[in-house]
Amino acid sequence: MNFIPLKVSLNEACFDDFIRRYHFDEKDKADVVRLYRQVNPRVHVEFHYVITKDDDSDALKALVVVTLGQAFDEYQESFLNRGDIHKAYILDCLGLELLWAAYDEIDRKLYEKTHLYAGDYTFVGDNALPINRLPALMRLLGQKQITYNEAYVLIPKKSVVFETPLLKTKKEKYARCAACSNLKCSNREKLEDRANMRVS
Repeated sequence: MNFIPLKVSLNEACFDDFIRRYHFDEKDKADVVRLYRQVNPRVHVEFHYVITKDDDSDALKALVVVTLGQAFDEYQESFLNRGDIHKAYILDCLGLELLWAAYDEIDRKLYEKTHLYAGDYTFVGDNALPINRLPALMRLLGQKQITYNEAYVLIPKKSVVFETPLLKTKKEKYARCAACSNLKCSNREKLEDRANMRVS
């Protein structure tokens, strides 16, 4: 079973948006940039997938596991061990952004391999894919590189498992703000304002 490496990076010009999205202060920007530059060489993004069929419709779907790798965890852990929770949290948010960037690359790779388009993702832990199904899904994936503990926490920690339908036509994906439950977030309000301007 082969893991497929992905080239994933963040655009530093977008770190002002990053600071707003994760509710940091402007004074945190120097730490954000510095930590990103330090952790980026340690990020080894890769994913593995298997093709399955939907139980109800026989439609094809992909079961995917993706990780940023163990070195990312170790770097973040070094700040936790020193009691620097703030920098560890910045790294956690950077990890989330890197995973978001990885999803776009996964969609492209799945199309290259299957000539089908990835639909919306259903992550383990969603109502449609309960966390107690993780052991069965990991067995189906058939790999030993990414594991989980008794609390179903994946190891490395910046790893995720999800299912996605494989479609013949490309589907417009939801933006991250559309999937977020914080309806009063300033970023969501700005997104809605831009959408309203386009409509009017």
